[in-house]
Amino acid sequence: MFKITIPENSSSNCFDCVIYSLLKYFGFDYKAYNIKYFYTDYFDSSLNDSNYYLRRGESCEKILILKDIYNIDLIITKKNKDIDLFEIINNTIKNKPIAVTIDPYYCYWSPFYNKTHNYHVILIVDIDYEEKKYICFDVHFNTVGYVKIDFDIINNNFKCYYIFNFNSQNEIKLDAMIKIINLPLNIFDRDLDLKKSEMINCLTMNESKLISPDYLETSMSLINLMWIAEDKKHFSIFLKYIEKKIEKPVFSSIYKLLSSSEKSFLLAKSILTKYAITGRLKENELRSIIDQIIDIDALTVDQIINVFKEIDYKC
Repeated sequence: MFKITIPENSSSNCFDCVIYSLLKYFGFDYKAYNIKYFYTDYFDSSLNDSNYYLRRGESCEKILILKDIYNIDLIITKKNKDIDLFEIINNTIKNKPIAVTIDPYYCYWSPFYNKTHNYHVILIVDIDYEEKKYICFDVHFNTVGYVKIDFDIINNNFKCYYIFNFNSQNEIKLDAMIKIINLPLNIFDRDLDLKKSEMINCLTMNESKLISPDYLETSMSLINLMWIAEDKKHFSIFLKYIEKKIEKPVFSSIYKLLSSSEKSFLLAKSILTKYAITGRLKENELRSIIDQIIDIDALTVDQIINVFKEIDYKC
């Protein structure tokens, strides 16, 4: 059995927690994974209408980070009628854990159980053949770490599975990391007024209608706001990682900006939570918070660019 543990300061996002924990277990420099938490896009448009909806942004794909930073190949296979998941797990688990995406509506240990359909990633670390259960590592069981799940629950309800192919480890180079950070830096939209307007419309016109007072714990609108706030904190961990690499404290002012942004997203979450309960939305207060978030983003982008110039890296 693979005895996976959740590292300190891991994201509460299920997939990120799985990857972070795997990196630690297999001896990778896992703190570099926090590079993925730098982004300044928080919403996108729906395929069905012209409205904007909140999302947790990403600076680049998980696959890109795992391959370019760690030289790990991530193979994702969607469910189809020809897949025998038990056989795949049985063959894979001999050498490495295997992750699956499952609807938490069917997971009795999850707060989503019998309430809300969604996606959840768990890591299968062993098989109990006698009890016909998979032994799984799950972020929702962070105080215990593991939960036994009937074969049928996962075999019948999984959406896809993930195979991690661990190659010879790359040396984690500063050039490669800064190249990844440059992606969101270079596409940052300088039309701040438009971004503010779109984001306030996203939260007041669309997301607020999706939050039910009876399902606050499983509201993806509120969960996304919480995750975005967490991501600001976790990106600070990455900046400290770079400072350690170059042996020079260069991001002091940026830590303060990220902390302020984290608090602003939590305030926005609090306002929408109160709105769901009381039916009264403090729109002016929410608008002020959004203004602050976008202004902080602009300052953060400019200061990171300036720091990279100071340490002789081009953006």
